[in-house]
Amino acid sequence: MTCLCFAGPLPPPVNGFYIICARMLDLLKARMPVAVFDRAPGPQPKAIGVLQQLIKALNYLTTCIGKRDTALYLALSGGRGQLFDLLYVVISKLFRRPIYIHHHSYAYINAPSRLNRCLFALVRKESHIVLSPRMGLLLNREYGVDPAAVRVVSNAAFYQCDDGCQVQANQSAPLQLGFLSNITFEKGIVEFFDVLAALNRRGIEYRAHIAGPVASETQQSFDRLLQSTPHARYAGPLYGEDKERFYRQLDIFLFPTRYPNEAEPLVIYEAMRHGVHVMACDRGSIAEMLRDGAGLILPRDAPVEAAVAHIEHFSNDRNALFVAKSASMQQAQRILSSSKASLENLVARMQGTSATLSIPL
Repeated sequence: MTCLCFAGPLPPPVNGFYIICARMLDLLKARMPVAVFDRAPGPQPKAIGVLQQLIKALNYLTTCIGKRDTALYLALSGGRGQLFDLLYVVISKLFRRPIYIHHHSYAYINAPSRLNRCLFALVRKESHIVLSPRMGLLLNREYGVDPAAVRVVSNAAFYQCDDGCQVQANQSAPLQLGFLSNITFEKGIVEFFDVLAALNRRGIEYRAHIAGPVASETQQSFDRLLQSTPHARYAGPLYGEDKERFYRQLDIFLFPTRYPNEAEPLVIYEAMRHGVHVMACDRGSIAEMLRDGAGLILPRDAPVEAAVAHIEHFSNDRNALFVAKSASMQQAQRILSSSKASLENLVARMQGTSATLSIPL
């Protein structure tokens, strides 16, 4: 059986990229022998961290020398970490080992660098795992990645449908609005509070629920905005069942992100699978996540105005809100089902038992 060499970052810290890498590793370990090369930078000084990553790449070289039947799974870094990723790619090419590259970032799509072009020049014909069809098209356009080598596996594949969740009509209560993310300026926390202020001015009833760790540079502004917004509650960082309960109470999830390299935010799938209508800015793969009426794409230049207009509409027409929430849950179920089939096919390919991979979302 093939020994898969897993090179990717693992928690801590806890973010979407690391979470999906950890879940992918658990899945692979359950199906085949896996050698792990953790690419996460540790808390140690930079020079020591660099040395540790070089030693891990050397260990990968030793593994390739000692074992013929190996393949590389590479969770590709979005920035300078590709310098270390490149070592794994070069070693794999020297020993003619299959490479599966899992893409989690739009950074090298939005702003290609010389390092990016150098790496992709070596892997155009290798297997590329992308988050959405559009991501695959952009990689083909920017780097000449072979379309036949692109496999679409959404992050939704790593979630289960909440079978016990039912969409609530919420005919008379104040609308329940939510924001959950790392609380930073780039993730849109100021815009979220701008929406709440506009709703106050229009006399629209709501209750706002906020969760997630607050970045140090955002703390002062966040505290001020929270104190000045009477119907907003901050729950702190949430995990596990506490996070599930957070989503279940919501009608609308707002994600007016300004982060330019947003990819496929896990929080959107987490909200949709609980029957929460999502409003988010069009970045990365978000528009593909929210197609078929599953959510509202907010224009980047006027996200607040668009969100307020639709929230007011839902406040006045609760049947429309119920239809929108139902569409969100149905879309989540469709994507989860399709993604799991695509992921299963991918893992079978890694085991050497299947040659068919491409399953569109």
